[in-house]
Amino acid sequence: MRSTRVFDLASGLAGATGAEARISQLPDGGYRVEAELPGEPETHDHRAVLDLLRRADRYGHRYRTRTHTVWAEFDPPQEPS
Repeated sequence: MRSTRVFDLASGLAGATGAEARISQLPDGGYRVEAELPGEPETHDHRAVLDLLRRADRYGHRYRTRTHTVWAEFDPPQEPS
């Protein structure tokens, strides 16, 4: 189930970063998970976060005002044909 993947990723990000991971539903029915990482992450933390993010359909990173934000998106479930 897709929502289990979303919650597993959010929980993993929180554990790997020590930051709260936020989940929001996208207009198309998919989900987005975001976590803010203040400061510069350590190399081993970086690898753990990337291993988690690659489980999503899309992921990325934004850096603004000394804060790294990582995000991951999951597509909505497909209707059976």
